[in-house]
Amino acid sequence: MKKILIVSDGIPGHFNQSKGVALMLSETCECNIAINEISWRFYALRSACTLIAKFLLRFNIKNIARSILWMYSPVNIQGYDLVIAAGGNTMPVSAAIKLAYSVPVIQLGSPRGLHSSMFSALVTVEKYFDHPSNIVATVSPNLYSPALCSVAAQKDNFAEHILFLIGGEGTGYSYTTNEWESMLTAIQALGSKTSLPITIVTSRRTPPEIEDLLQARLKNILSNFSAWFHHGDKNFNLAALLGSATNIFVTEDSTMMISESISSGKPVTTLYPSNIKSPKRYENHIFKYAQLGLIQRSSLHELKLRSQQDLNSIITEHRQDLIKKLTRAIGW
Repeated sequence: MKKILIVSDGIPGHFNQSKGVALMLSETCECNIAINEISWRFYALRSACTLIAKFLLRFNIKNIARSILWMYSPVNIQGYDLVIAAGGNTMPVSAAIKLAYSVPVIQLGSPRGLHSSMFSALVTVEKYFDHPSNIVATVSPNLYSPALCSVAAQKDNFAEHILFLIGGEGTGYSYTTNEWESMLTAIQALGSKTSLPITIVTSRRTPPEIEDLLQARLKNILSNFSAWFHHGDKNFNLAALLGSATNIFVTEDSTMMISESISSGKPVTTLYPSNIKSPKRYENHIFKYAQLGLIQRSSLHELKLRSQQDLNSIITEHRQDLIKKLTRAIGW
């Protein structure tokens, strides 16, 4: 049995990416997964500590790497075969672990000033380095797969529905009141064209007043599966919702929501407002998904169902390719 340690910065999206990779590797052999949440020893000096750590790592000296780890809460890696981490906060820690203890490390996320060679594998959504350790994932790693979502839907006996994952302000995306109204009207029109119920899942980014508006105005077409973040609906089975959806609509402000939707193997449409000031790399990320046919982009004003094309084999192939590259990089 392989023992995997997830080094987490406590951010749910980062943790889900790490756990997603751990679950992928668990498909190749039996694995035990543990979690160690880190923090800075001197929180007020966290920015300075991060800069110092990144600078010191360039000397490539084991004793210095151990000194870097002292700046953070303790991480016990004894007996572990692999460390997985995601996000900029964990990068100095995981790079120092690999250097100090020669343990294979998979790091997820953009490099933030550290070269991919400092890790066994640096998993990114686009190429940063001409080095074998920089592994590009077609779809950002997450907790879901076509098989997992299908099994979850069957287990919970969820009926077919149209799923909306709705965010809000973030990553340079902003929505006007009129655009929210337009989306609401478009959802109503879509609901009248199909006999399928509408399921809506909101997030922390969704304005509470918009959540209330959606809940009130769409009550006649909403399924019982809908989950409202600001009303405390946080423990829902997203895998079952994804697996039972015939179409998924997701606002474009969250790459995690988009990658999770794509990973279900279902037809995905991303929704965007008129005002977008996202970073170029984020824009490239979205365009890549569109060019590969993994998503269809749409404004908020008119919603169209996508044909029920079989994306399961495509998504499964991308997952297997990533698993193969990762196992090669860590020597499993």
